[in-house]
Amino acid sequence: MDPTVQVSIICNAYNHEKYIRDALEGFVNQKTNFAFEVLIHDDASTDGTAEIIREYEEKYPSIIKPIYQTENQYSKRIGIDRTFQKPRAKRKYVAMCEGDDYWTDPLKLQKQYDFMEAHPEYSLCICSTDWYNIKTGHLENRGRIKEDRDISLKEIILEENGRIFQYATVFMKTDVWVGMPLWCRAFPIGDYPLALNAALNGKVRMLADTMAVYRFYSKNSWTVRMDNDDARAKISRQMIEGLDAFNEATDHKYEEAVNKRRKRHRYMQAMMEHDLKTLHSKELEEIHKSRSALFRFSTLIRCKFPRLYEIVMKPIARMIKSAYGK
Repeated sequence: MDPTVQVSIICNAYNHEKYIRDALEGFVNQKTNFAFEVLIHDDASTDGTAEIIREYEEKYPSIIKPIYQTENQYSKRIGIDRTFQKPRAKRKYVAMCEGDDYWTDPLKLQKQYDFMEAHPEYSLCICSTDWYNIKTGHLENRGRIKEDRDISLKEIILEENGRIFQYATVFMKTDVWVGMPLWCRAFPIGDYPLALNAALNGKVRMLADTMAVYRFYSKNSWTVRMDNDDARAKISRQMIEGLDAFNEATDHKYEEAVNKRRKRHRYMQAMMEHDLKTLHSKELEEIHKSRSALFRFSTLIRCKFPRLYEIVMKPIARMIKSAYGK
């Protein structure tokens, strides 16, 4: 094992033919004073993703370290990171980027590496992100901050200011990632418990520099899979289960924040299940009243006339979100 390699870039790809070249270019164009490797996993893509990865493997054999599956592992409910990526992550740090996202700053790794080396009390370093809406073709600045700052565990739990944390920006200590405890598996998504666990094992820093792009509504992406009420209701239920597991694991130390976040997922679950009775219950009354009159009207239509909501109101809501980058 080459001792000069300090960082393993973890990249999981599946049918990312349209996007994987951007991701790979972002990796190989990093300018660093240390060596790094790309541990890329192709989950039996049926398009040209694997061929593009092979092209880069041939061109950069000391950097690109692929696994090519012949059968899709995700469909077998096999954890890609847990089964294939973590066992081969042997370097001091890992950086993350899915195959449909990409990095825009050739100094991204160097900036994060320098910060972590100078501040060993930190377990995780992230950065500002642009969101690229594939449906509209617009870049949305949802994931930016104005100056470098620490992100507290309470802030991670609540995520009150929107999703400033994006997986494509993760740079963290490998042992913290590899050693994620069992309660993390109770969550339906990987980035949220990753950030929680990192904050339990050190400090978290966010750099203001915008150095990555998160694509949403790309084919096979999380945003596409979650673009229906049934799927979002299920995710809300699973997030509540994850929060309960986290609460137990931390001996209820952060219970106030957990309960606040839990209630928000309960509200989302009721809305996606078209359950007006629960939305107007005493438990959720404060949240519901805090919403704008337009939002409450939209929710009423969603619950009583879901087809009308899908055809008329949902596209309007998306346009507003895209225009304001929220």
